Amino acid sequence: MREQLQNRVRSLQAMELFDGLFDNETLIRSPQARPLDQVVADHRELRAAYRSQLATLVVPDTQLTAVSRQLPTAVHLPVSVITTGGAGGLLALAGRDPPGIDIVSVEPALRDLDDLVGSAARVISAAGELGSDVDIFVGLPYVPGWEAAVEPIEAAGLCGKIDAAEPTATAEQLAILVEADLAFKITSRIEWDWLAMLSAIHALIDGASQKDAAGLLEDPDHQQTATAISSLDQASQSRIRRRLRRVGTDRLQQLINDLVGRGVPAASGGRYPLND
Repeated sequence: MREQLQNRVRSLQAMELFDGLFDNETLIRSPQARPLDQVVADHRELRAAYRSQLATLVVPDTQLTAVSRQLPTAVHLPVSVITTGGAGGLLALAGRDPPGIDIVSVEPALRDLDDLVGSAARVISAAGELGSDVDIFVGLPYVPGWEAAVEPIEAAGLCGKIDAAEPTATAEQLAILVEADLAFKITSRIEWDWLAMLSAIHALIDGASQKDAAGLLEDPDHQQTATAISSLDQASQSRIRRRLRRVGTDRLQQLINDLVGRGVPAASGGRYPLND
Protein backbone atom coordinates (compact mmCIF):
# COMPACT_ATOMS: atom_id res chain seq x y z
CA MET A 1 0.00 0.00 0.00
CA ARG A 2 2.79 2.43 0.92
CA GLU A 3 4.62 1.72 -2.34
CA GLN A 4 1.39 2.24 -4.31
CA LEU A 5 0.84 5.61 -2.64
CA GLN A 6 4.45 6.63 -3.33
CA ASN A 7 4.01 5.71 -6.99
CA ARG A 8 0.87 7.85 -7.18
CA VAL A 9 2.64 10.78 -5.54
CA ARG A 10 5.51 10.42 -7.99
CA SER A 11 2.95 10.40 -10.80
CA LEU A 12 1.99 13.91 -9.68
CA GLN A 13 5.11 14.98 -11.54
CA ALA A 14 4.02 13.44 -14.84
CA MET A 15 1.17 15.56 -16.22
CA GLU A 16 1.29 19.19 -17.30
CA LEU A 17 -2.48 19.62 -17.21
CA PHE A 18 -2.24 20.62 -13.54
CA ASP A 19 0.89 22.76 -13.84
CA GLY A 20 0.34 25.99 -11.88
CA LEU A 21 -3.41 25.40 -11.99
CA PHE A 22 -4.56 25.88 -8.40
CA ASP A 23 -5.03 29.12 -6.47
CA ASN A 24 -5.37 28.91 -2.70
CA GLU A 25 -8.48 30.94 -1.82
CA THR A 26 -8.54 30.31 1.93
CA LEU A 27 -8.37 34.04 2.69
CA ILE A 28 -11.35 34.66 0.40
CA ARG A 29 -13.60 31.68 1.08
CA SER A 30 -12.75 30.95 4.74
CA PRO A 31 -11.35 34.22 6.15
CA GLN A 32 -12.35 33.46 9.74
CA ALA A 33 -11.29 29.82 9.77
CA ARG A 34 -7.66 30.35 10.82
CA PRO A 35 -5.40 33.23 11.89
CA LEU A 36 -3.59 34.96 9.05
CA ASP A 37 -0.15 33.79 10.18
CA GLN A 38 -1.37 30.17 10.12
CA VAL A 39 -2.90 30.56 6.64
CA VAL A 40 0.38 31.94 5.26
CA ALA A 41 2.46 29.26 7.00
CA ASP A 42 0.17 26.46 5.78
CA HIS A 43 0.25 27.85 2.25
CA ARG A 44 4.05 27.93 2.24
CA GLU A 45 4.11 24.29 3.36
CA LEU A 46 1.72 23.34 0.57
CA ARG A 47 3.81 25.27 -1.90
CA ALA A 48 6.94 23.42 -0.79
CA ALA A 49 5.17 20.08 -1.28
CA TYR A 50 3.24 20.88 -4.47
CA ARG A 51 5.15 23.73 -6.11
CA SER A 52 4.26 22.57 -9.60
CA GLN A 53 0.54 22.48 -8.97
CA LEU A 54 0.15 25.59 -6.84
CA ALA A 55 -0.02 28.98 -8.55
CA THR A 56 -0.78 31.62 -5.90
CA LEU A 57 -2.24 32.58 -2.58
CA VAL A 58 -5.27 34.76 -3.34
CA VAL A 59 -5.19 37.90 -1.19
CA PRO A 60 -7.64 40.82 -0.92
CA ASP A 61 -5.87 44.11 -1.62
CA THR A 62 -6.77 45.18 1.92
CA GLN A 63 -4.57 42.37 3.34
CA LEU A 64 -1.46 42.67 1.18
CA THR A 65 0.55 44.52 3.82
CA ALA A 66 -0.56 42.11 6.56
CA VAL A 67 0.47 39.08 4.47
CA SER A 68 3.79 40.74 3.67
CA ARG A 69 4.52 41.06 7.39
CA GLN A 70 4.17 37.29 7.81
CA LEU A 71 6.99 36.53 5.37
CA PRO A 72 10.58 35.98 6.47
CA THR A 73 13.23 38.23 4.94
CA ALA A 74 14.21 37.23 1.38
CA VAL A 75 11.12 35.02 0.97
CA HIS A 76 8.94 35.84 -2.05
CA LEU A 77 5.34 34.69 -2.28
CA PRO A 78 3.37 34.67 -5.57
CA VAL A 79 -0.07 36.14 -4.95
CA SER A 80 -3.21 36.90 -6.90
CA VAL A 81 -4.89 40.08 -5.70
CA ILE A 82 -8.63 40.59 -5.35
CA THR A 83 -9.25 44.29 -5.89
CA THR A 84 -12.00 45.87 -3.83
CA GLY A 85 -12.43 49.10 -5.78
CA GLY A 86 -13.23 48.10 -9.33
CA ALA A 87 -11.11 49.85 -11.97
CA GLY A 88 -9.92 52.28 -9.30
CA GLY A 89 -8.56 49.36 -7.30
CA LEU A 90 -6.38 48.37 -10.25
CA LEU A 91 -4.95 51.88 -10.50
CA ALA A 92 -4.18 51.92 -6.77
CA LEU A 93 -2.49 48.54 -7.00
CA ALA A 94 -0.12 49.69 -9.74
CA GLY A 95 1.91 51.70 -7.25
CA ARG A 96 2.15 49.08 -4.50
CA ASP A 97 5.18 46.87 -3.88
CA PRO A 98 4.95 45.21 -0.44
CA PRO A 99 8.14 43.36 0.61
CA GLY A 100 8.10 39.68 -0.30
CA ILE A 101 4.89 39.92 -2.34
CA ASP A 102 5.10 38.95 -6.02
CA ILE A 103 1.87 40.05 -7.68
CA VAL A 104 1.48 37.63 -10.58
CA SER A 105 -2.23 38.15 -11.21
CA VAL A 106 -5.08 40.49 -10.31
CA GLU A 107 -8.80 39.71 -10.10
CA PRO A 108 -11.06 42.75 -10.55
CA ALA A 109 -14.82 42.41 -10.91
CA LEU A 110 -17.35 44.10 -13.18
CA ARG A 111 -19.42 46.11 -10.70
CA ASP A 112 -21.90 48.03 -12.84
CA LEU A 113 -24.48 45.35 -13.57
CA ASP A 114 -26.50 47.79 -15.69
CA ASP A 115 -23.53 48.50 -17.98
CA LEU A 116 -21.22 45.51 -18.04
CA VAL A 117 -19.58 46.56 -21.31
CA GLY A 118 -18.81 50.00 -19.92
CA SER A 119 -17.52 48.45 -16.71
CA ALA A 120 -15.29 46.13 -18.75
CA ALA A 121 -13.94 49.10 -20.70
CA ARG A 122 -12.95 50.85 -17.45
CA VAL A 123 -11.23 47.74 -16.13
CA ILE A 124 -9.40 47.26 -19.45
CA SER A 125 -8.16 50.84 -19.36
CA ALA A 126 -6.96 50.57 -15.76
CA ALA A 127 -5.29 47.21 -16.44
CA GLY A 128 -2.94 48.99 -18.83
CA GLU A 129 -1.21 50.53 -15.80
CA LEU A 130 -0.05 47.10 -14.62
CA GLY A 131 2.89 45.22 -16.08
CA SER A 132 2.42 42.97 -19.08
CA ASP A 133 3.61 40.03 -16.96
CA VAL A 134 0.59 40.33 -14.64
CA ASP A 135 -2.42 38.21 -15.61
CA ILE A 136 -5.82 39.92 -15.24
CA PHE A 137 -8.81 37.71 -14.47
CA VAL A 138 -11.97 39.80 -14.84
CA GLY A 139 -14.86 38.53 -12.75
CA LEU A 140 -17.93 38.04 -14.94
CA PRO A 141 -21.16 38.18 -12.91
CA TYR A 142 -23.76 35.67 -14.07
CA VAL A 143 -26.55 38.14 -14.78
CA PRO A 144 -28.65 38.77 -17.91
CA GLY A 145 -26.42 40.05 -20.70
CA TRP A 146 -23.16 39.02 -19.04
CA GLU A 147 -21.85 37.55 -22.27
CA ALA A 148 -21.68 41.03 -23.87
CA ALA A 149 -18.58 41.76 -21.78
CA VAL A 150 -16.74 38.70 -23.06
CA GLU A 151 -15.72 40.08 -26.46
CA PRO A 152 -14.01 43.31 -25.25
CA ILE A 153 -12.17 41.42 -22.51
CA GLU A 154 -10.88 38.86 -25.02
CA ALA A 155 -9.94 41.59 -27.51
CA ALA A 156 -7.90 43.37 -24.83
CA GLY A 157 -5.91 40.21 -24.08
CA LEU A 158 -7.28 39.82 -20.57
CA CYS A 159 -8.85 36.71 -19.04
CA GLY A 160 -12.28 36.04 -17.62
CA LYS A 161 -13.30 34.56 -14.28
CA ILE A 162 -16.52 32.74 -13.46
CA ASP A 163 -18.01 31.56 -10.19
CA ALA A 164 -19.29 28.06 -10.90
CA ALA A 165 -22.69 27.21 -9.46
CA GLU A 166 -25.22 24.66 -10.70
CA PRO A 167 -24.33 22.50 -13.73
CA THR A 168 -26.64 24.01 -16.37
CA ALA A 169 -25.55 27.60 -15.72
CA THR A 170 -21.90 26.59 -15.47
CA ALA A 171 -22.08 24.67 -18.75
CA GLU A 172 -23.58 27.75 -20.42
CA GLN A 173 -20.80 29.98 -19.12
CA LEU A 174 -18.09 27.51 -20.14
CA ALA A 175 -19.57 27.09 -23.62
CA ILE A 176 -19.60 30.85 -24.24
CA LEU A 177 -16.04 31.31 -22.96
CA VAL A 178 -14.73 28.40 -25.04
CA GLU A 179 -16.55 29.63 -28.15
CA ALA A 180 -15.14 33.15 -27.65
CA ASP A 181 -11.64 31.71 -27.07
CA LEU A 182 -11.41 33.68 -23.83
CA ALA A 183 -8.97 32.19 -21.32
CA PHE A 184 -10.48 32.02 -17.86
CA LYS A 185 -10.30 31.11 -14.19
CA ILE A 186 -12.98 29.11 -12.38
CA THR A 187 -13.76 29.54 -8.73
CA SER A 188 -16.64 28.22 -6.69
CA ARG A 189 -18.37 28.53 -3.32
CA ILE A 190 -19.46 24.91 -3.48
CA GLU A 191 -17.50 21.67 -3.60
CA TRP A 192 -16.98 20.50 -7.18
CA ASP A 193 -15.63 17.38 -8.79
CA TRP A 194 -12.90 19.33 -10.59
CA LEU A 195 -12.05 16.38 -12.81
CA ALA A 196 -15.62 16.47 -14.11
CA MET A 197 -15.11 20.20 -14.76
CA LEU A 198 -11.98 19.45 -16.78
CA SER A 199 -13.86 16.74 -18.65
CA ALA A 200 -16.68 19.16 -19.52
CA ILE A 201 -14.22 21.79 -20.78
CA HIS A 202 -12.44 19.18 -22.89
CA ALA A 203 -15.77 18.06 -24.35
CA LEU A 204 -16.80 21.63 -25.22
CA ILE A 205 -13.47 22.25 -26.96
CA ASP A 206 -14.14 19.12 -29.00
CA GLY A 207 -17.57 20.44 -30.03
CA ALA A 208 -19.95 18.99 -27.43
CA SER A 209 -23.23 20.78 -26.71
CA GLN A 210 -24.03 22.71 -23.53
CA LYS A 211 -26.47 19.94 -22.62
CA ASP A 212 -23.76 17.29 -22.94
CA ALA A 213 -21.37 19.39 -20.85
CA ALA A 214 -24.03 19.92 -18.18
CA GLY A 215 -24.53 16.15 -18.09
CA LEU A 216 -20.84 15.59 -17.42
CA LEU A 217 -20.99 18.09 -14.56
CA GLU A 218 -24.28 16.88 -13.14
CA ASP A 219 -23.75 13.15 -12.86
CA PRO A 220 -20.07 12.26 -13.29
CA ASP A 221 -18.81 8.71 -13.27
CA HIS A 222 -15.88 9.42 -10.98
CA GLN A 223 -13.66 6.51 -11.94
CA GLN A 224 -14.36 6.84 -15.65
CA THR A 225 -13.67 10.59 -15.46
CA ALA A 226 -10.38 10.03 -13.62
CA THR A 227 -9.30 7.45 -16.18
CA ALA A 228 -10.19 9.73 -19.09
CA ILE A 229 -8.33 12.71 -17.64
CA SER A 230 -5.27 10.57 -16.83
CA SER A 231 -5.09 9.36 -20.43
CA LEU A 232 -5.23 12.79 -22.11
CA ASP A 233 -2.39 13.30 -24.56
CA GLN A 234 -0.19 16.39 -24.52
CA ALA A 235 -2.13 18.16 -27.27
CA SER A 236 -5.42 17.75 -25.41
CA GLN A 237 -3.88 18.96 -22.16
CA SER A 238 -2.55 22.04 -23.95
CA ARG A 239 -5.94 22.80 -25.51
CA ILE A 240 -7.59 22.67 -22.09
CA ARG A 241 -4.95 24.85 -20.41
CA ARG A 242 -5.04 27.36 -23.24
CA ARG A 243 -8.58 28.10 -22.00
CA LEU A 244 -8.54 27.13 -18.31
CA ARG A 245 -5.71 29.04 -16.64
CA ARG A 246 -6.60 28.73 -12.95
CA VAL A 247 -8.89 26.94 -10.49
CA GLY A 248 -9.58 28.69 -7.19
CA THR A 249 -10.31 26.63 -4.09
CA ASP A 250 -10.06 26.85 -0.31
CA ARG A 251 -9.81 23.04 -0.13
CA LEU A 252 -6.42 22.70 -1.78
CA GLN A 253 -4.98 19.89 0.34
CA GLN A 254 -8.24 17.94 0.04
CA LEU A 255 -8.23 18.43 -3.73
CA ILE A 256 -4.62 17.24 -4.12
CA ASN A 257 -5.33 14.24 -1.88
CA ASP A 258 -8.35 13.40 -4.04
CA LEU A 259 -6.26 13.51 -7.21
CA VAL A 260 -3.64 11.23 -5.69
CA GLY A 261 -6.28 8.89 -4.30
CA ARG A 262 -7.94 8.55 -7.69
CA GLY A 263 -4.62 7.87 -9.38
CA VAL A 264 -4.61 11.05 -11.45
CA PRO A 265 -1.16 12.46 -12.16
CA ALA A 266 -1.20 16.17 -11.38
CA ALA A 267 1.32 18.58 -12.80
CA SER A 268 4.95 19.38 -13.26
CA GLY A 269 7.39 21.26 -15.42
CA GLY A 270 7.33 24.67 -17.03
CA ARG A 271 4.38 26.71 -18.16
CA TYR A 272 1.86 25.13 -20.49
CA PRO A 273 2.17 26.04 -24.18
CA LEU A 274 -0.37 28.59 -25.32
CA ASN A 275 -0.57 27.56 -28.94
CA ASP A 276 -3.44 25.28 -29.90
